[in-house]
Amino acid sequence: MSHDRGRRPGAGPFTLFRRGLLVLGACALSAGCAKHEDPAEPAADPVVPVHLAAVESRVFEDQVDATGTWRSQGETVVAAPFPCVVLELSVRAGDVVRAGQPLGAVTTLESHAALRGATLLSQEAHDPESRSEAEHALQLARRDRVHVPIDAPQAGVVVRRSIEPGAQVAEAAEILAIVPWSSMVFEAHVPQERRGRLRPGERAVIREQGLPPRAATVQRVLPAADVADQSTLAWLTPATLAPAPQIDHFGSASITLGASHRAPAIPDSAVVEDDLTGVKRVAVVDSTGHAHWRAVTLGAGAAGWHELQPPNLAPGTAVVVEGQRGLPDGSRVKKSP
Repeated sequence: MSHDRGRRPGAGPFTLFRRGLLVLGACALSAGCAKHEDPAEPAADPVVPVHLAAVESRVFEDQVDATGTWRSQGETVVAAPFPCVVLELSVRAGDVVRAGQPLGAVTTLESHAALRGATLLSQEAHDPESRSEAEHALQLARRDRVHVPIDAPQAGVVVRRSIEPGAQVAEAAEILAIVPWSSMVFEAHVPQERRGRLRPGERAVIREQGLPPRAATVQRVLPAADVADQSTLAWLTPATLAPAPQIDHFGSASITLGASHRAPAIPDSAVVEDDLTGVKRVAVVDSTGHAHWRAVTLGAGAAGWHELQPPNLAPGTAVVVEGQRGLPDGSRVKKSP
């Protein structure tokens, strides 16, 4: 019996059943892992929620924006009619005047000298008789003093006051300078590349800080470019001069080039501009719901929309207007409610 002690007893039915369950579990686990790691099975594309809009056909006016200043084409000088002394001046630079408005007065040198002499005699008189004589002489000097008014020859704005009251001036010397309204222009600096379409008679709008927009018309396109920035100079004639413009004050102008036209348009919110290259792109959604980036060239703009220059997108094309930043090319998208 001693030879049976090292023999392993045979497995019973329960043991065999348990071993079978373990084998089946391992096989199932192995099959599940193999299915999960199968590289041949494609992963589901993520769907990005976005807001969409459609390209529309809209009417645009081609406009060019320019900075500028108020200038004068010419001045009217108010000069001394003869050698004289300026008695009074009631206006200063920047004041608006109407034609024929009194601006001041002058007197002849003789009248001024006579009045000054009589005034000195009156101050030096000490007895009743000399004071009476001096007072009589002063009254005569005042009565006979030549008083010549200075009137505005034209309506406009005063740009210079060259003399102060009490000063003596020679004949034809400048007392005041007035820019007539007909000589007042807004000198706009138009980019040189837009010169080709700029024509006299084009409509414009002049804008100044703190003032309402002022309608204007292109009066003249100057042949020479500005030496500072090589821009084309255009003179704009304002439709109204109220409130009065100020010479050398800065502003801006929008000039409409040519007639209005209809073109495909895209919302400004759809456009993404590259900070480095300046290239403008939009995310266009195709019929399968995938977004593709496309470079665009913009033209005129109005009311939050910009004209698309050829090659453009057809009206009705869906573009992403919200959610497109950082969106990879070819992404699946869906319209957000």
